[in-house]
Order: sequence, then C-alpha cells, then structure tokens
Amino acid sequence: MTASSSLRPKSHPICGSEPNTVTHLDQLLAPKSIAIVGLSDDASKHGGRVLSSLRKVGYTGKVWGVNPRTPTVPGVEMFDSLQSLPEAPDLVASAVPSTAVPGIVDDAGTVGTGVVIVFAGGFAEAGSSGSATQRELSKIAARHGVRILGPNSGGVIRPRAQLAVSFLTCLDRPADQIRSGPVGLVTQSGGTGSYIHNLAAERGGGLGVSISVGNESDIDIADGIIALSELDDIRTIAIVMETVRNGQRFLEAISAASASGKPVVVCRLGASEHGSAMTSTHTGAMARPAVVLEGVLASLGVTMAETPGELLDIADVMARAPRPAGRRVGIVTHSGGVAILLSDLAERHGVELPQPGPATMAELGDDLLEHGVASNPLDMGGIIGGASRFGAVVDRFADEYDVVLAVSTAHPPAHTAERVDALIASARPAIHLWMAGDVGAHGLEALRMAGLPVTTEPRSAVRALGGLTSPVPDSTSFAVAAGRVEAGAPMEESASKKWVSEWGIAIPQGKVALSAEQAAAIASGLGGRVVVKVCSPDILHKTEVEGIETGVAAGDAAEAFTAVTSRALRHRPDAEIAGALVEQQISGFEVIVGAVTDPVFGPMMLVGLGGIAAEGFDPVMGLVPKTAEEATRLVRRAPGLAVALDRIHPEATPRLCEIIVSLGLGFASSDMVEIEINPLAWSGTEWVALDALAVPARTTKQEGEKGTS
Repeated sequence: MTASSSLRPKSHPICGSEPNTVTHLDQLLAPKSIAIVGLSDDASKHGGRVLSSLRKVGYTGKVWGVNPRTPTVPGVEMFDSLQSLPEAPDLVASAVPSTAVPGIVDDAGTVGTGVVIVFAGGFAEAGSSGSATQRELSKIAARHGVRILGPNSGGVIRPRAQLAVSFLTCLDRPADQIRSGPVGLVTQSGGTGSYIHNLAAERGGGLGVSISVGNESDIDIADGIIALSELDDIRTIAIVMETVRNGQRFLEAISAASASGKPVVVCRLGASEHGSAMTSTHTGAMARPAVVLEGVLASLGVTMAETPGELLDIADVMARAPRPAGRRVGIVTHSGGVAILLSDLAERHGVELPQPGPATMAELGDDLLEHGVASNPLDMGGIIGGASRFGAVVDRFADEYDVVLAVSTAHPPAHTAERVDALIASARPAIHLWMAGDVGAHGLEALRMAGLPVTTEPRSAVRALGGLTSPVPDSTSFAVAAGRVEAGAPMEESASKKWVSEWGIAIPQGKVALSAEQAAAIASGLGGRVVVKVCSPDILHKTEVEGIETGVAAGDAAEAFTAVTSRALRHRPDAEIAGALVEQQISGFEVIVGAVTDPVFGPMMLVGLGGIAAEGFDPVMGLVPKTAEEATRLVRRAPGLAVALDRIHPEATPRLCEIIVSLGLGFASSDMVEIEINPLAWSGTEWVALDALAVPARTTKQEGEKGTS
C-alpha cells in the first residue's frame, strides 16, 4: 500500500461518501512526512518521545517540529506554525494540551494535512466540558475532511514501514527488539497495546501494526480493521475493545476482514454488566452491553480471548497456521491429565474431536503408544523410550485429521532436539502446544524461530483451533437498524400471542374469560385440563402475584378464575383486571426465545433453556439469523440446549431454528422493541408458545397520554 497525496473523503461500496468515511488510512500507516506539533528540547515529553521513537526505528521521511516558541531541537528543522512549513505534512502528531488541539486540527485542515494523531487526554473521558471540546474537534475535522486518531491515542507503530508515531514505553527497548510480525492490533487502550508489544518482543517476535484509537472521535476500531485488512503482511487482526459505537460500521469492517481471509480475535475490556431497569422481559434484562457484544462477535465468527496475553497467543497461532480443509481435529499428547483437560476445553469451545478409525488405531500399536490409549485426544503413554515416537504419531494422526494439536508436555530434555526437528521438518497441518517447562525452553524457541504456530497455554490453543475450524459466517447477511427506541406499554398476553401466531408460531387454544361462568364454559369447550391466568395490562409476570392455576379440570375453572383474579388484586390492588385467559394445558420440553432492539446493533435474538431453567443457564444472544444455518449456530452456543434438543426428537432442533428465523425477521420488520416467548414448549410434534410478552415502541399518542414531550 502506498501513501496517497491526501485523505479526502472518497466513494466506497462499504462506507459511502460522507465526510471522514474513507476506507484506507494511507497517510497514517505510510506517511511521507510528519510534523510534530509541540516538539521541544525536552526529550521526556510526548513530542520528544515521538521524535526519539521515529529515529530509533529509522524513519526515512521528512520530520518537522512545530512550536510557536521555535526552540532549538538538534537535527530537526523547527517552525512556529503549521502554515510556515514548506509543504503540507501527510501526518501531524499533536503533542499539545487539549485546549490547543482544536486550533491545531483547524490549521492542519487549512494546509491540507490528511491525518492528525491527538495524544492529549481531557476530552470525552473527562466529563461534560471535555465532551464539548471533543464535539468541537469533530466538527472542525469534518469541515476540513481531516482524519483524527484519538484523542487520548497512544499513536501508531508499524516497524516494517520504520514508523513509530507514539510515546508508548514499549518503544524504550533496543531498536533490534522492535520487530514486525503477522498480527495487526487495533486497541482502544494504549497501555494495553504497549503491553502486547512487550509480550511479542519478549517471545522474539513483534506486531506488524498497532493502532491506538483512543476516544474514537473519528477513526475507530472499524476503520482500523478495514485498514489492516488491506495490508498484505498482516494475517490476523487482534482487537482490544471496551465498546462499539457504530454497529453497522463494525459489521462492515468484519466483513472486509473476512473477505481478505484474515481472522479477527477480540479481547473485551470493561464491558458493562448493568442492564436497563426499564426492560419488561427476561430477554431485555439479558441485553447487557457485554452480552450483546459477545453475541454479535459470535454471530460474526470472531474468536474471543479473555486476557491481552491470550489475545496475542490466539492471534499469533491463527496467523501462522493455514486454515484447515475441514473441522476434524486430532490431539496428540503423552499426558492423560492434559488429554482430559483438552477434551473439556474442546467441548466448551466447539472443537470437534472425532475418534480415530480402525486403521489408525491398528497402525499406532503398542510400539508407538507404550501402554497409551489410541483415542482422541491420544495419550502416547510412556515418554522415556523412543525419542522419534512423537513425530511419528503426529504424522500418522495427520493422515486422518484436518489439523493436529501436537502437545509436548514434560519429557526427557535429551529428546527435545529430535522431537522439534521432526515437527519443523513435517509439512503436515499442526498447531503446537508446548507444556514442557524450562528444561524444554530451547524447543519452544526453535519452534518460534521456525515460524510455526505455537503457544504454551492450552485454552489459547483450543480457542485458536475453534476459530480456524469453524465456518466463516457471511457477515454481509447481517444488517443493523440501530437507534434508541423508547418502549411503549407492554401488550397483554393474549394480544402478544396473537402477534406471535402471525409469524407461524403455534399457540394453545383458548379465550379470555370476563367472568367465572365464562371461564367454566371455555374450559368445557376445550376439554381436558386447562390453565387459567389472570389478564392485566399492569401485571407482566403472573407468578409474582400468584395469578396462575395449572392442571385445572373443566368443573373447577370457575373457582380457578376467582382465585387468580382475587390473588392478583391482593398483591396489586392498583392493577386493572381484564379477566382471565383460559387455555389448553400443554406440557413438554421448554425453551426461551426472544428478541430485543439494541441501541448500537439493532435487533438481537436470544435463545436458551426455558421456564425456570432460564435462570440457572443463561441464554445466549446473537444477531438476528436469516438462515437455518445461522440459527443452528445460535442454538449450539446456548449452554445445555443443543444436547437436550438432540435427545427429545430429531425434528426439535430444525423446527426450533425455523421459529427463530421467522420470529427474528418478523421482529426486525415490526415496531416491536422487545418480544419474548417463555416458555416455548415442544408438544411432541410442534413448538407451542405457552406464554408471550411483546413490547411495541412508544407512539406519539402514548407519549401524550403520559404528558411527555
């Protein structure tokens, strides 16, 4: 990628042609000239540190200093303003206090600079006054078409381009330790980015690019992902994020990464777990930012990491390992305990471990296994004899599996060289998990020096395998209709069920009774046992007011009507009672299915075990699936659900996936802000919505009724 002459907005099929929406950031990642505004003779300040870093990595472009006091800085031509420079710099590094930044951006735009990196804090993260300054900054940048990285940015580092416009302490190490690598990093936390640089350097490697987006007044995570997708030397994109501000742009960025064949790995920091107190459904209460973001990432096929160290592990392994031809994973180890650990992790992270076929089991034999177990994971047994056995078993497993996880646990140090030589010489698809400890450290170093995918952490290895072997979803099939939508009054159960039934979901036969006599007549007409539930627009959760009677015989329906309505009034004397719903009693395996509108990502689906089980096993969320395949992936993510569904009926899962797709698309095209079916029960032949709660958007009439403007 070459530096362009400017970074003015341009039309693009993904991003459109609005100001500040260009897709590549050439002048950020490959600037031909840099002006450091605020540079002084104090090498400890941000400007001085940027200059020192540029010199350390051997930057060959033009570097100017800008300071109205025009101090003398050895080796740098100094100017009193950006307007005084001999030409417009591609990139401006703003090392001045927050109050001076808007003027610097205005000057940069006036002279034709493409990008400004703002290191200063004291903007949106500092409260209302800082937010006002950041809004002013964004307006100035948009007016000129200048891109801003920051405020509160740690800058950009790209060793291959001899670029380090940053003050981060990871650059304090010797120049020969500031290396490039196949992983690109976009981070909302500059300090965490510095730590990841240090980890990579400690392991003998480095990062290809790191972009610290800070407050994201303009350039955000999505811009960074798209930019890294266009770089040939970047094979995996690692993200450290706290939040996503523009859901549609984020989906477009993941789509760009997928199209370029670059896996995305994300580590989330500080995602809020506080739900909205105004939600009416369990689904709404579940829609916390962390849960929503996790669901979005899972829907898009993004691999998750829990710590920054794990993020680097996973991203580096995925960058160095080719994507396997299929999903069959074989594990070779010589520790029974590690085999059990990896089996548990594989099940948790969706990694398929099919058992070896008879031919493989026969060929392994006692000579290779030494009292081990020919299974998957394979435990080779004894480790003292036969230094060549490990490589031979890995090769034999590679004949049957799409990729092998070769696990080197503690073994005689004398075996390490022969083992590693065999692994390096093999052309078989394998990932290496090195758990041999310090006596085998030279083996780990050799694998790393050979550029093989290797980690010392079991969970990182399995998560990388999960990311490499999982199907890549078509992220372009998802769309975001985001925006804050105020919820109106929840619909009563019978009306909610009517809405649900319009999308092809079965509901029990029944009617609303306005009196005990009507309840008895309805129950008699239905036959069999019935359920009697209080009807009230003021009571959303009937169990909380003892407003439900189940297993009611027709002859007892009148008494049940009186009981549920009187108990409800006792608990809620202010409630409007509109009778009771009398329905067929249907029992069966129960799930919860719901949807809610998220302000960032729009419609989100929820699915999980239903009834009281929904409280013990948290459901999962995801983007609204448009295909049965996408719905199946959502179901498979829900704890305990897929296994239970497989046991009850072969048609239960596909029929449930049809309902998820239908309900999700119906919800997305409606004016609803929440919908929940809990429980949705399998009757033996079909899924039936036993209870439903729909919440439409607030209308103008509803606002007026409440006296709001």
